[in-house]
Amino acid sequence: MQLVRRNGGGEQYLYVQVTRGAEFGRSHAWPEGLVPTLFAYASALEPVAAQVLERGVSALTAPDTRWARRDIKSTALLANVLLKKLAADGGAYEAILLERGELTEGSSSTVHVIKDGVIHAPPNGPHILPGTTRDVVTELAARLGIPAVAAPVAESALRAADEIWLAFATRGIVPVTQLDGQAVGCGRPGPLFRRLYAAFDQYTRELTSKAPL
Repeated sequence: MQLVRRNGGGEQYLYVQVTRGAEFGRSHAWPEGLVPTLFAYASALEPVAAQVLERGVSALTAPDTRWARRDIKSTALLANVLLKKLAADGGAYEAILLERGELTEGSSSTVHVIKDGVIHAPPNGPHILPGTTRDVVTELAARLGIPAVAAPVAESALRAADEIWLAFATRGIVPVTQLDGQAVGCGRPGPLFRRLYAAFDQYTRELTSKAPL
């Protein structure tokens, strides 16, 4: 709260990073008893642009070139950075990653694939980073009576999706309406996205009405 106040108050997000602590030397095998280092900063929380909600965004697919323990939240994000730049250079909002013919996630997001009224996402495991916003999507889908399945998603299923959503920690959910230059579904944000986004917006309002922890 002090950081938020010092940065002018209002709608902000807080980034917190905790590391094992400084080791005075250069050793991969760190000693026991290090004091953890805590770093945090606050930034303005910008709402998703109305144009994005109305028209959706484009994405491109790319091979997943990241390391094998993607479930570990670390600062070793070079591959993610390069993949995000690949998307930006291609005029896309996000890179959706594929490995051995299956969906993993986005370069900085979780990917949801919607087909015949069911939300599909790959299961948690070492190949994806568990997402807090993904968990909210699952919770809200249950409230709305929308089936949600955590199971491997084939590339063919991704390309045949009725809707595709991206879930971000600071931007909520965003609809993908074009993938690799091809329209997703009807080429506009779909009906399930609109239902889920309305529920997400209401959920956010519920949280902001509560006192800080």
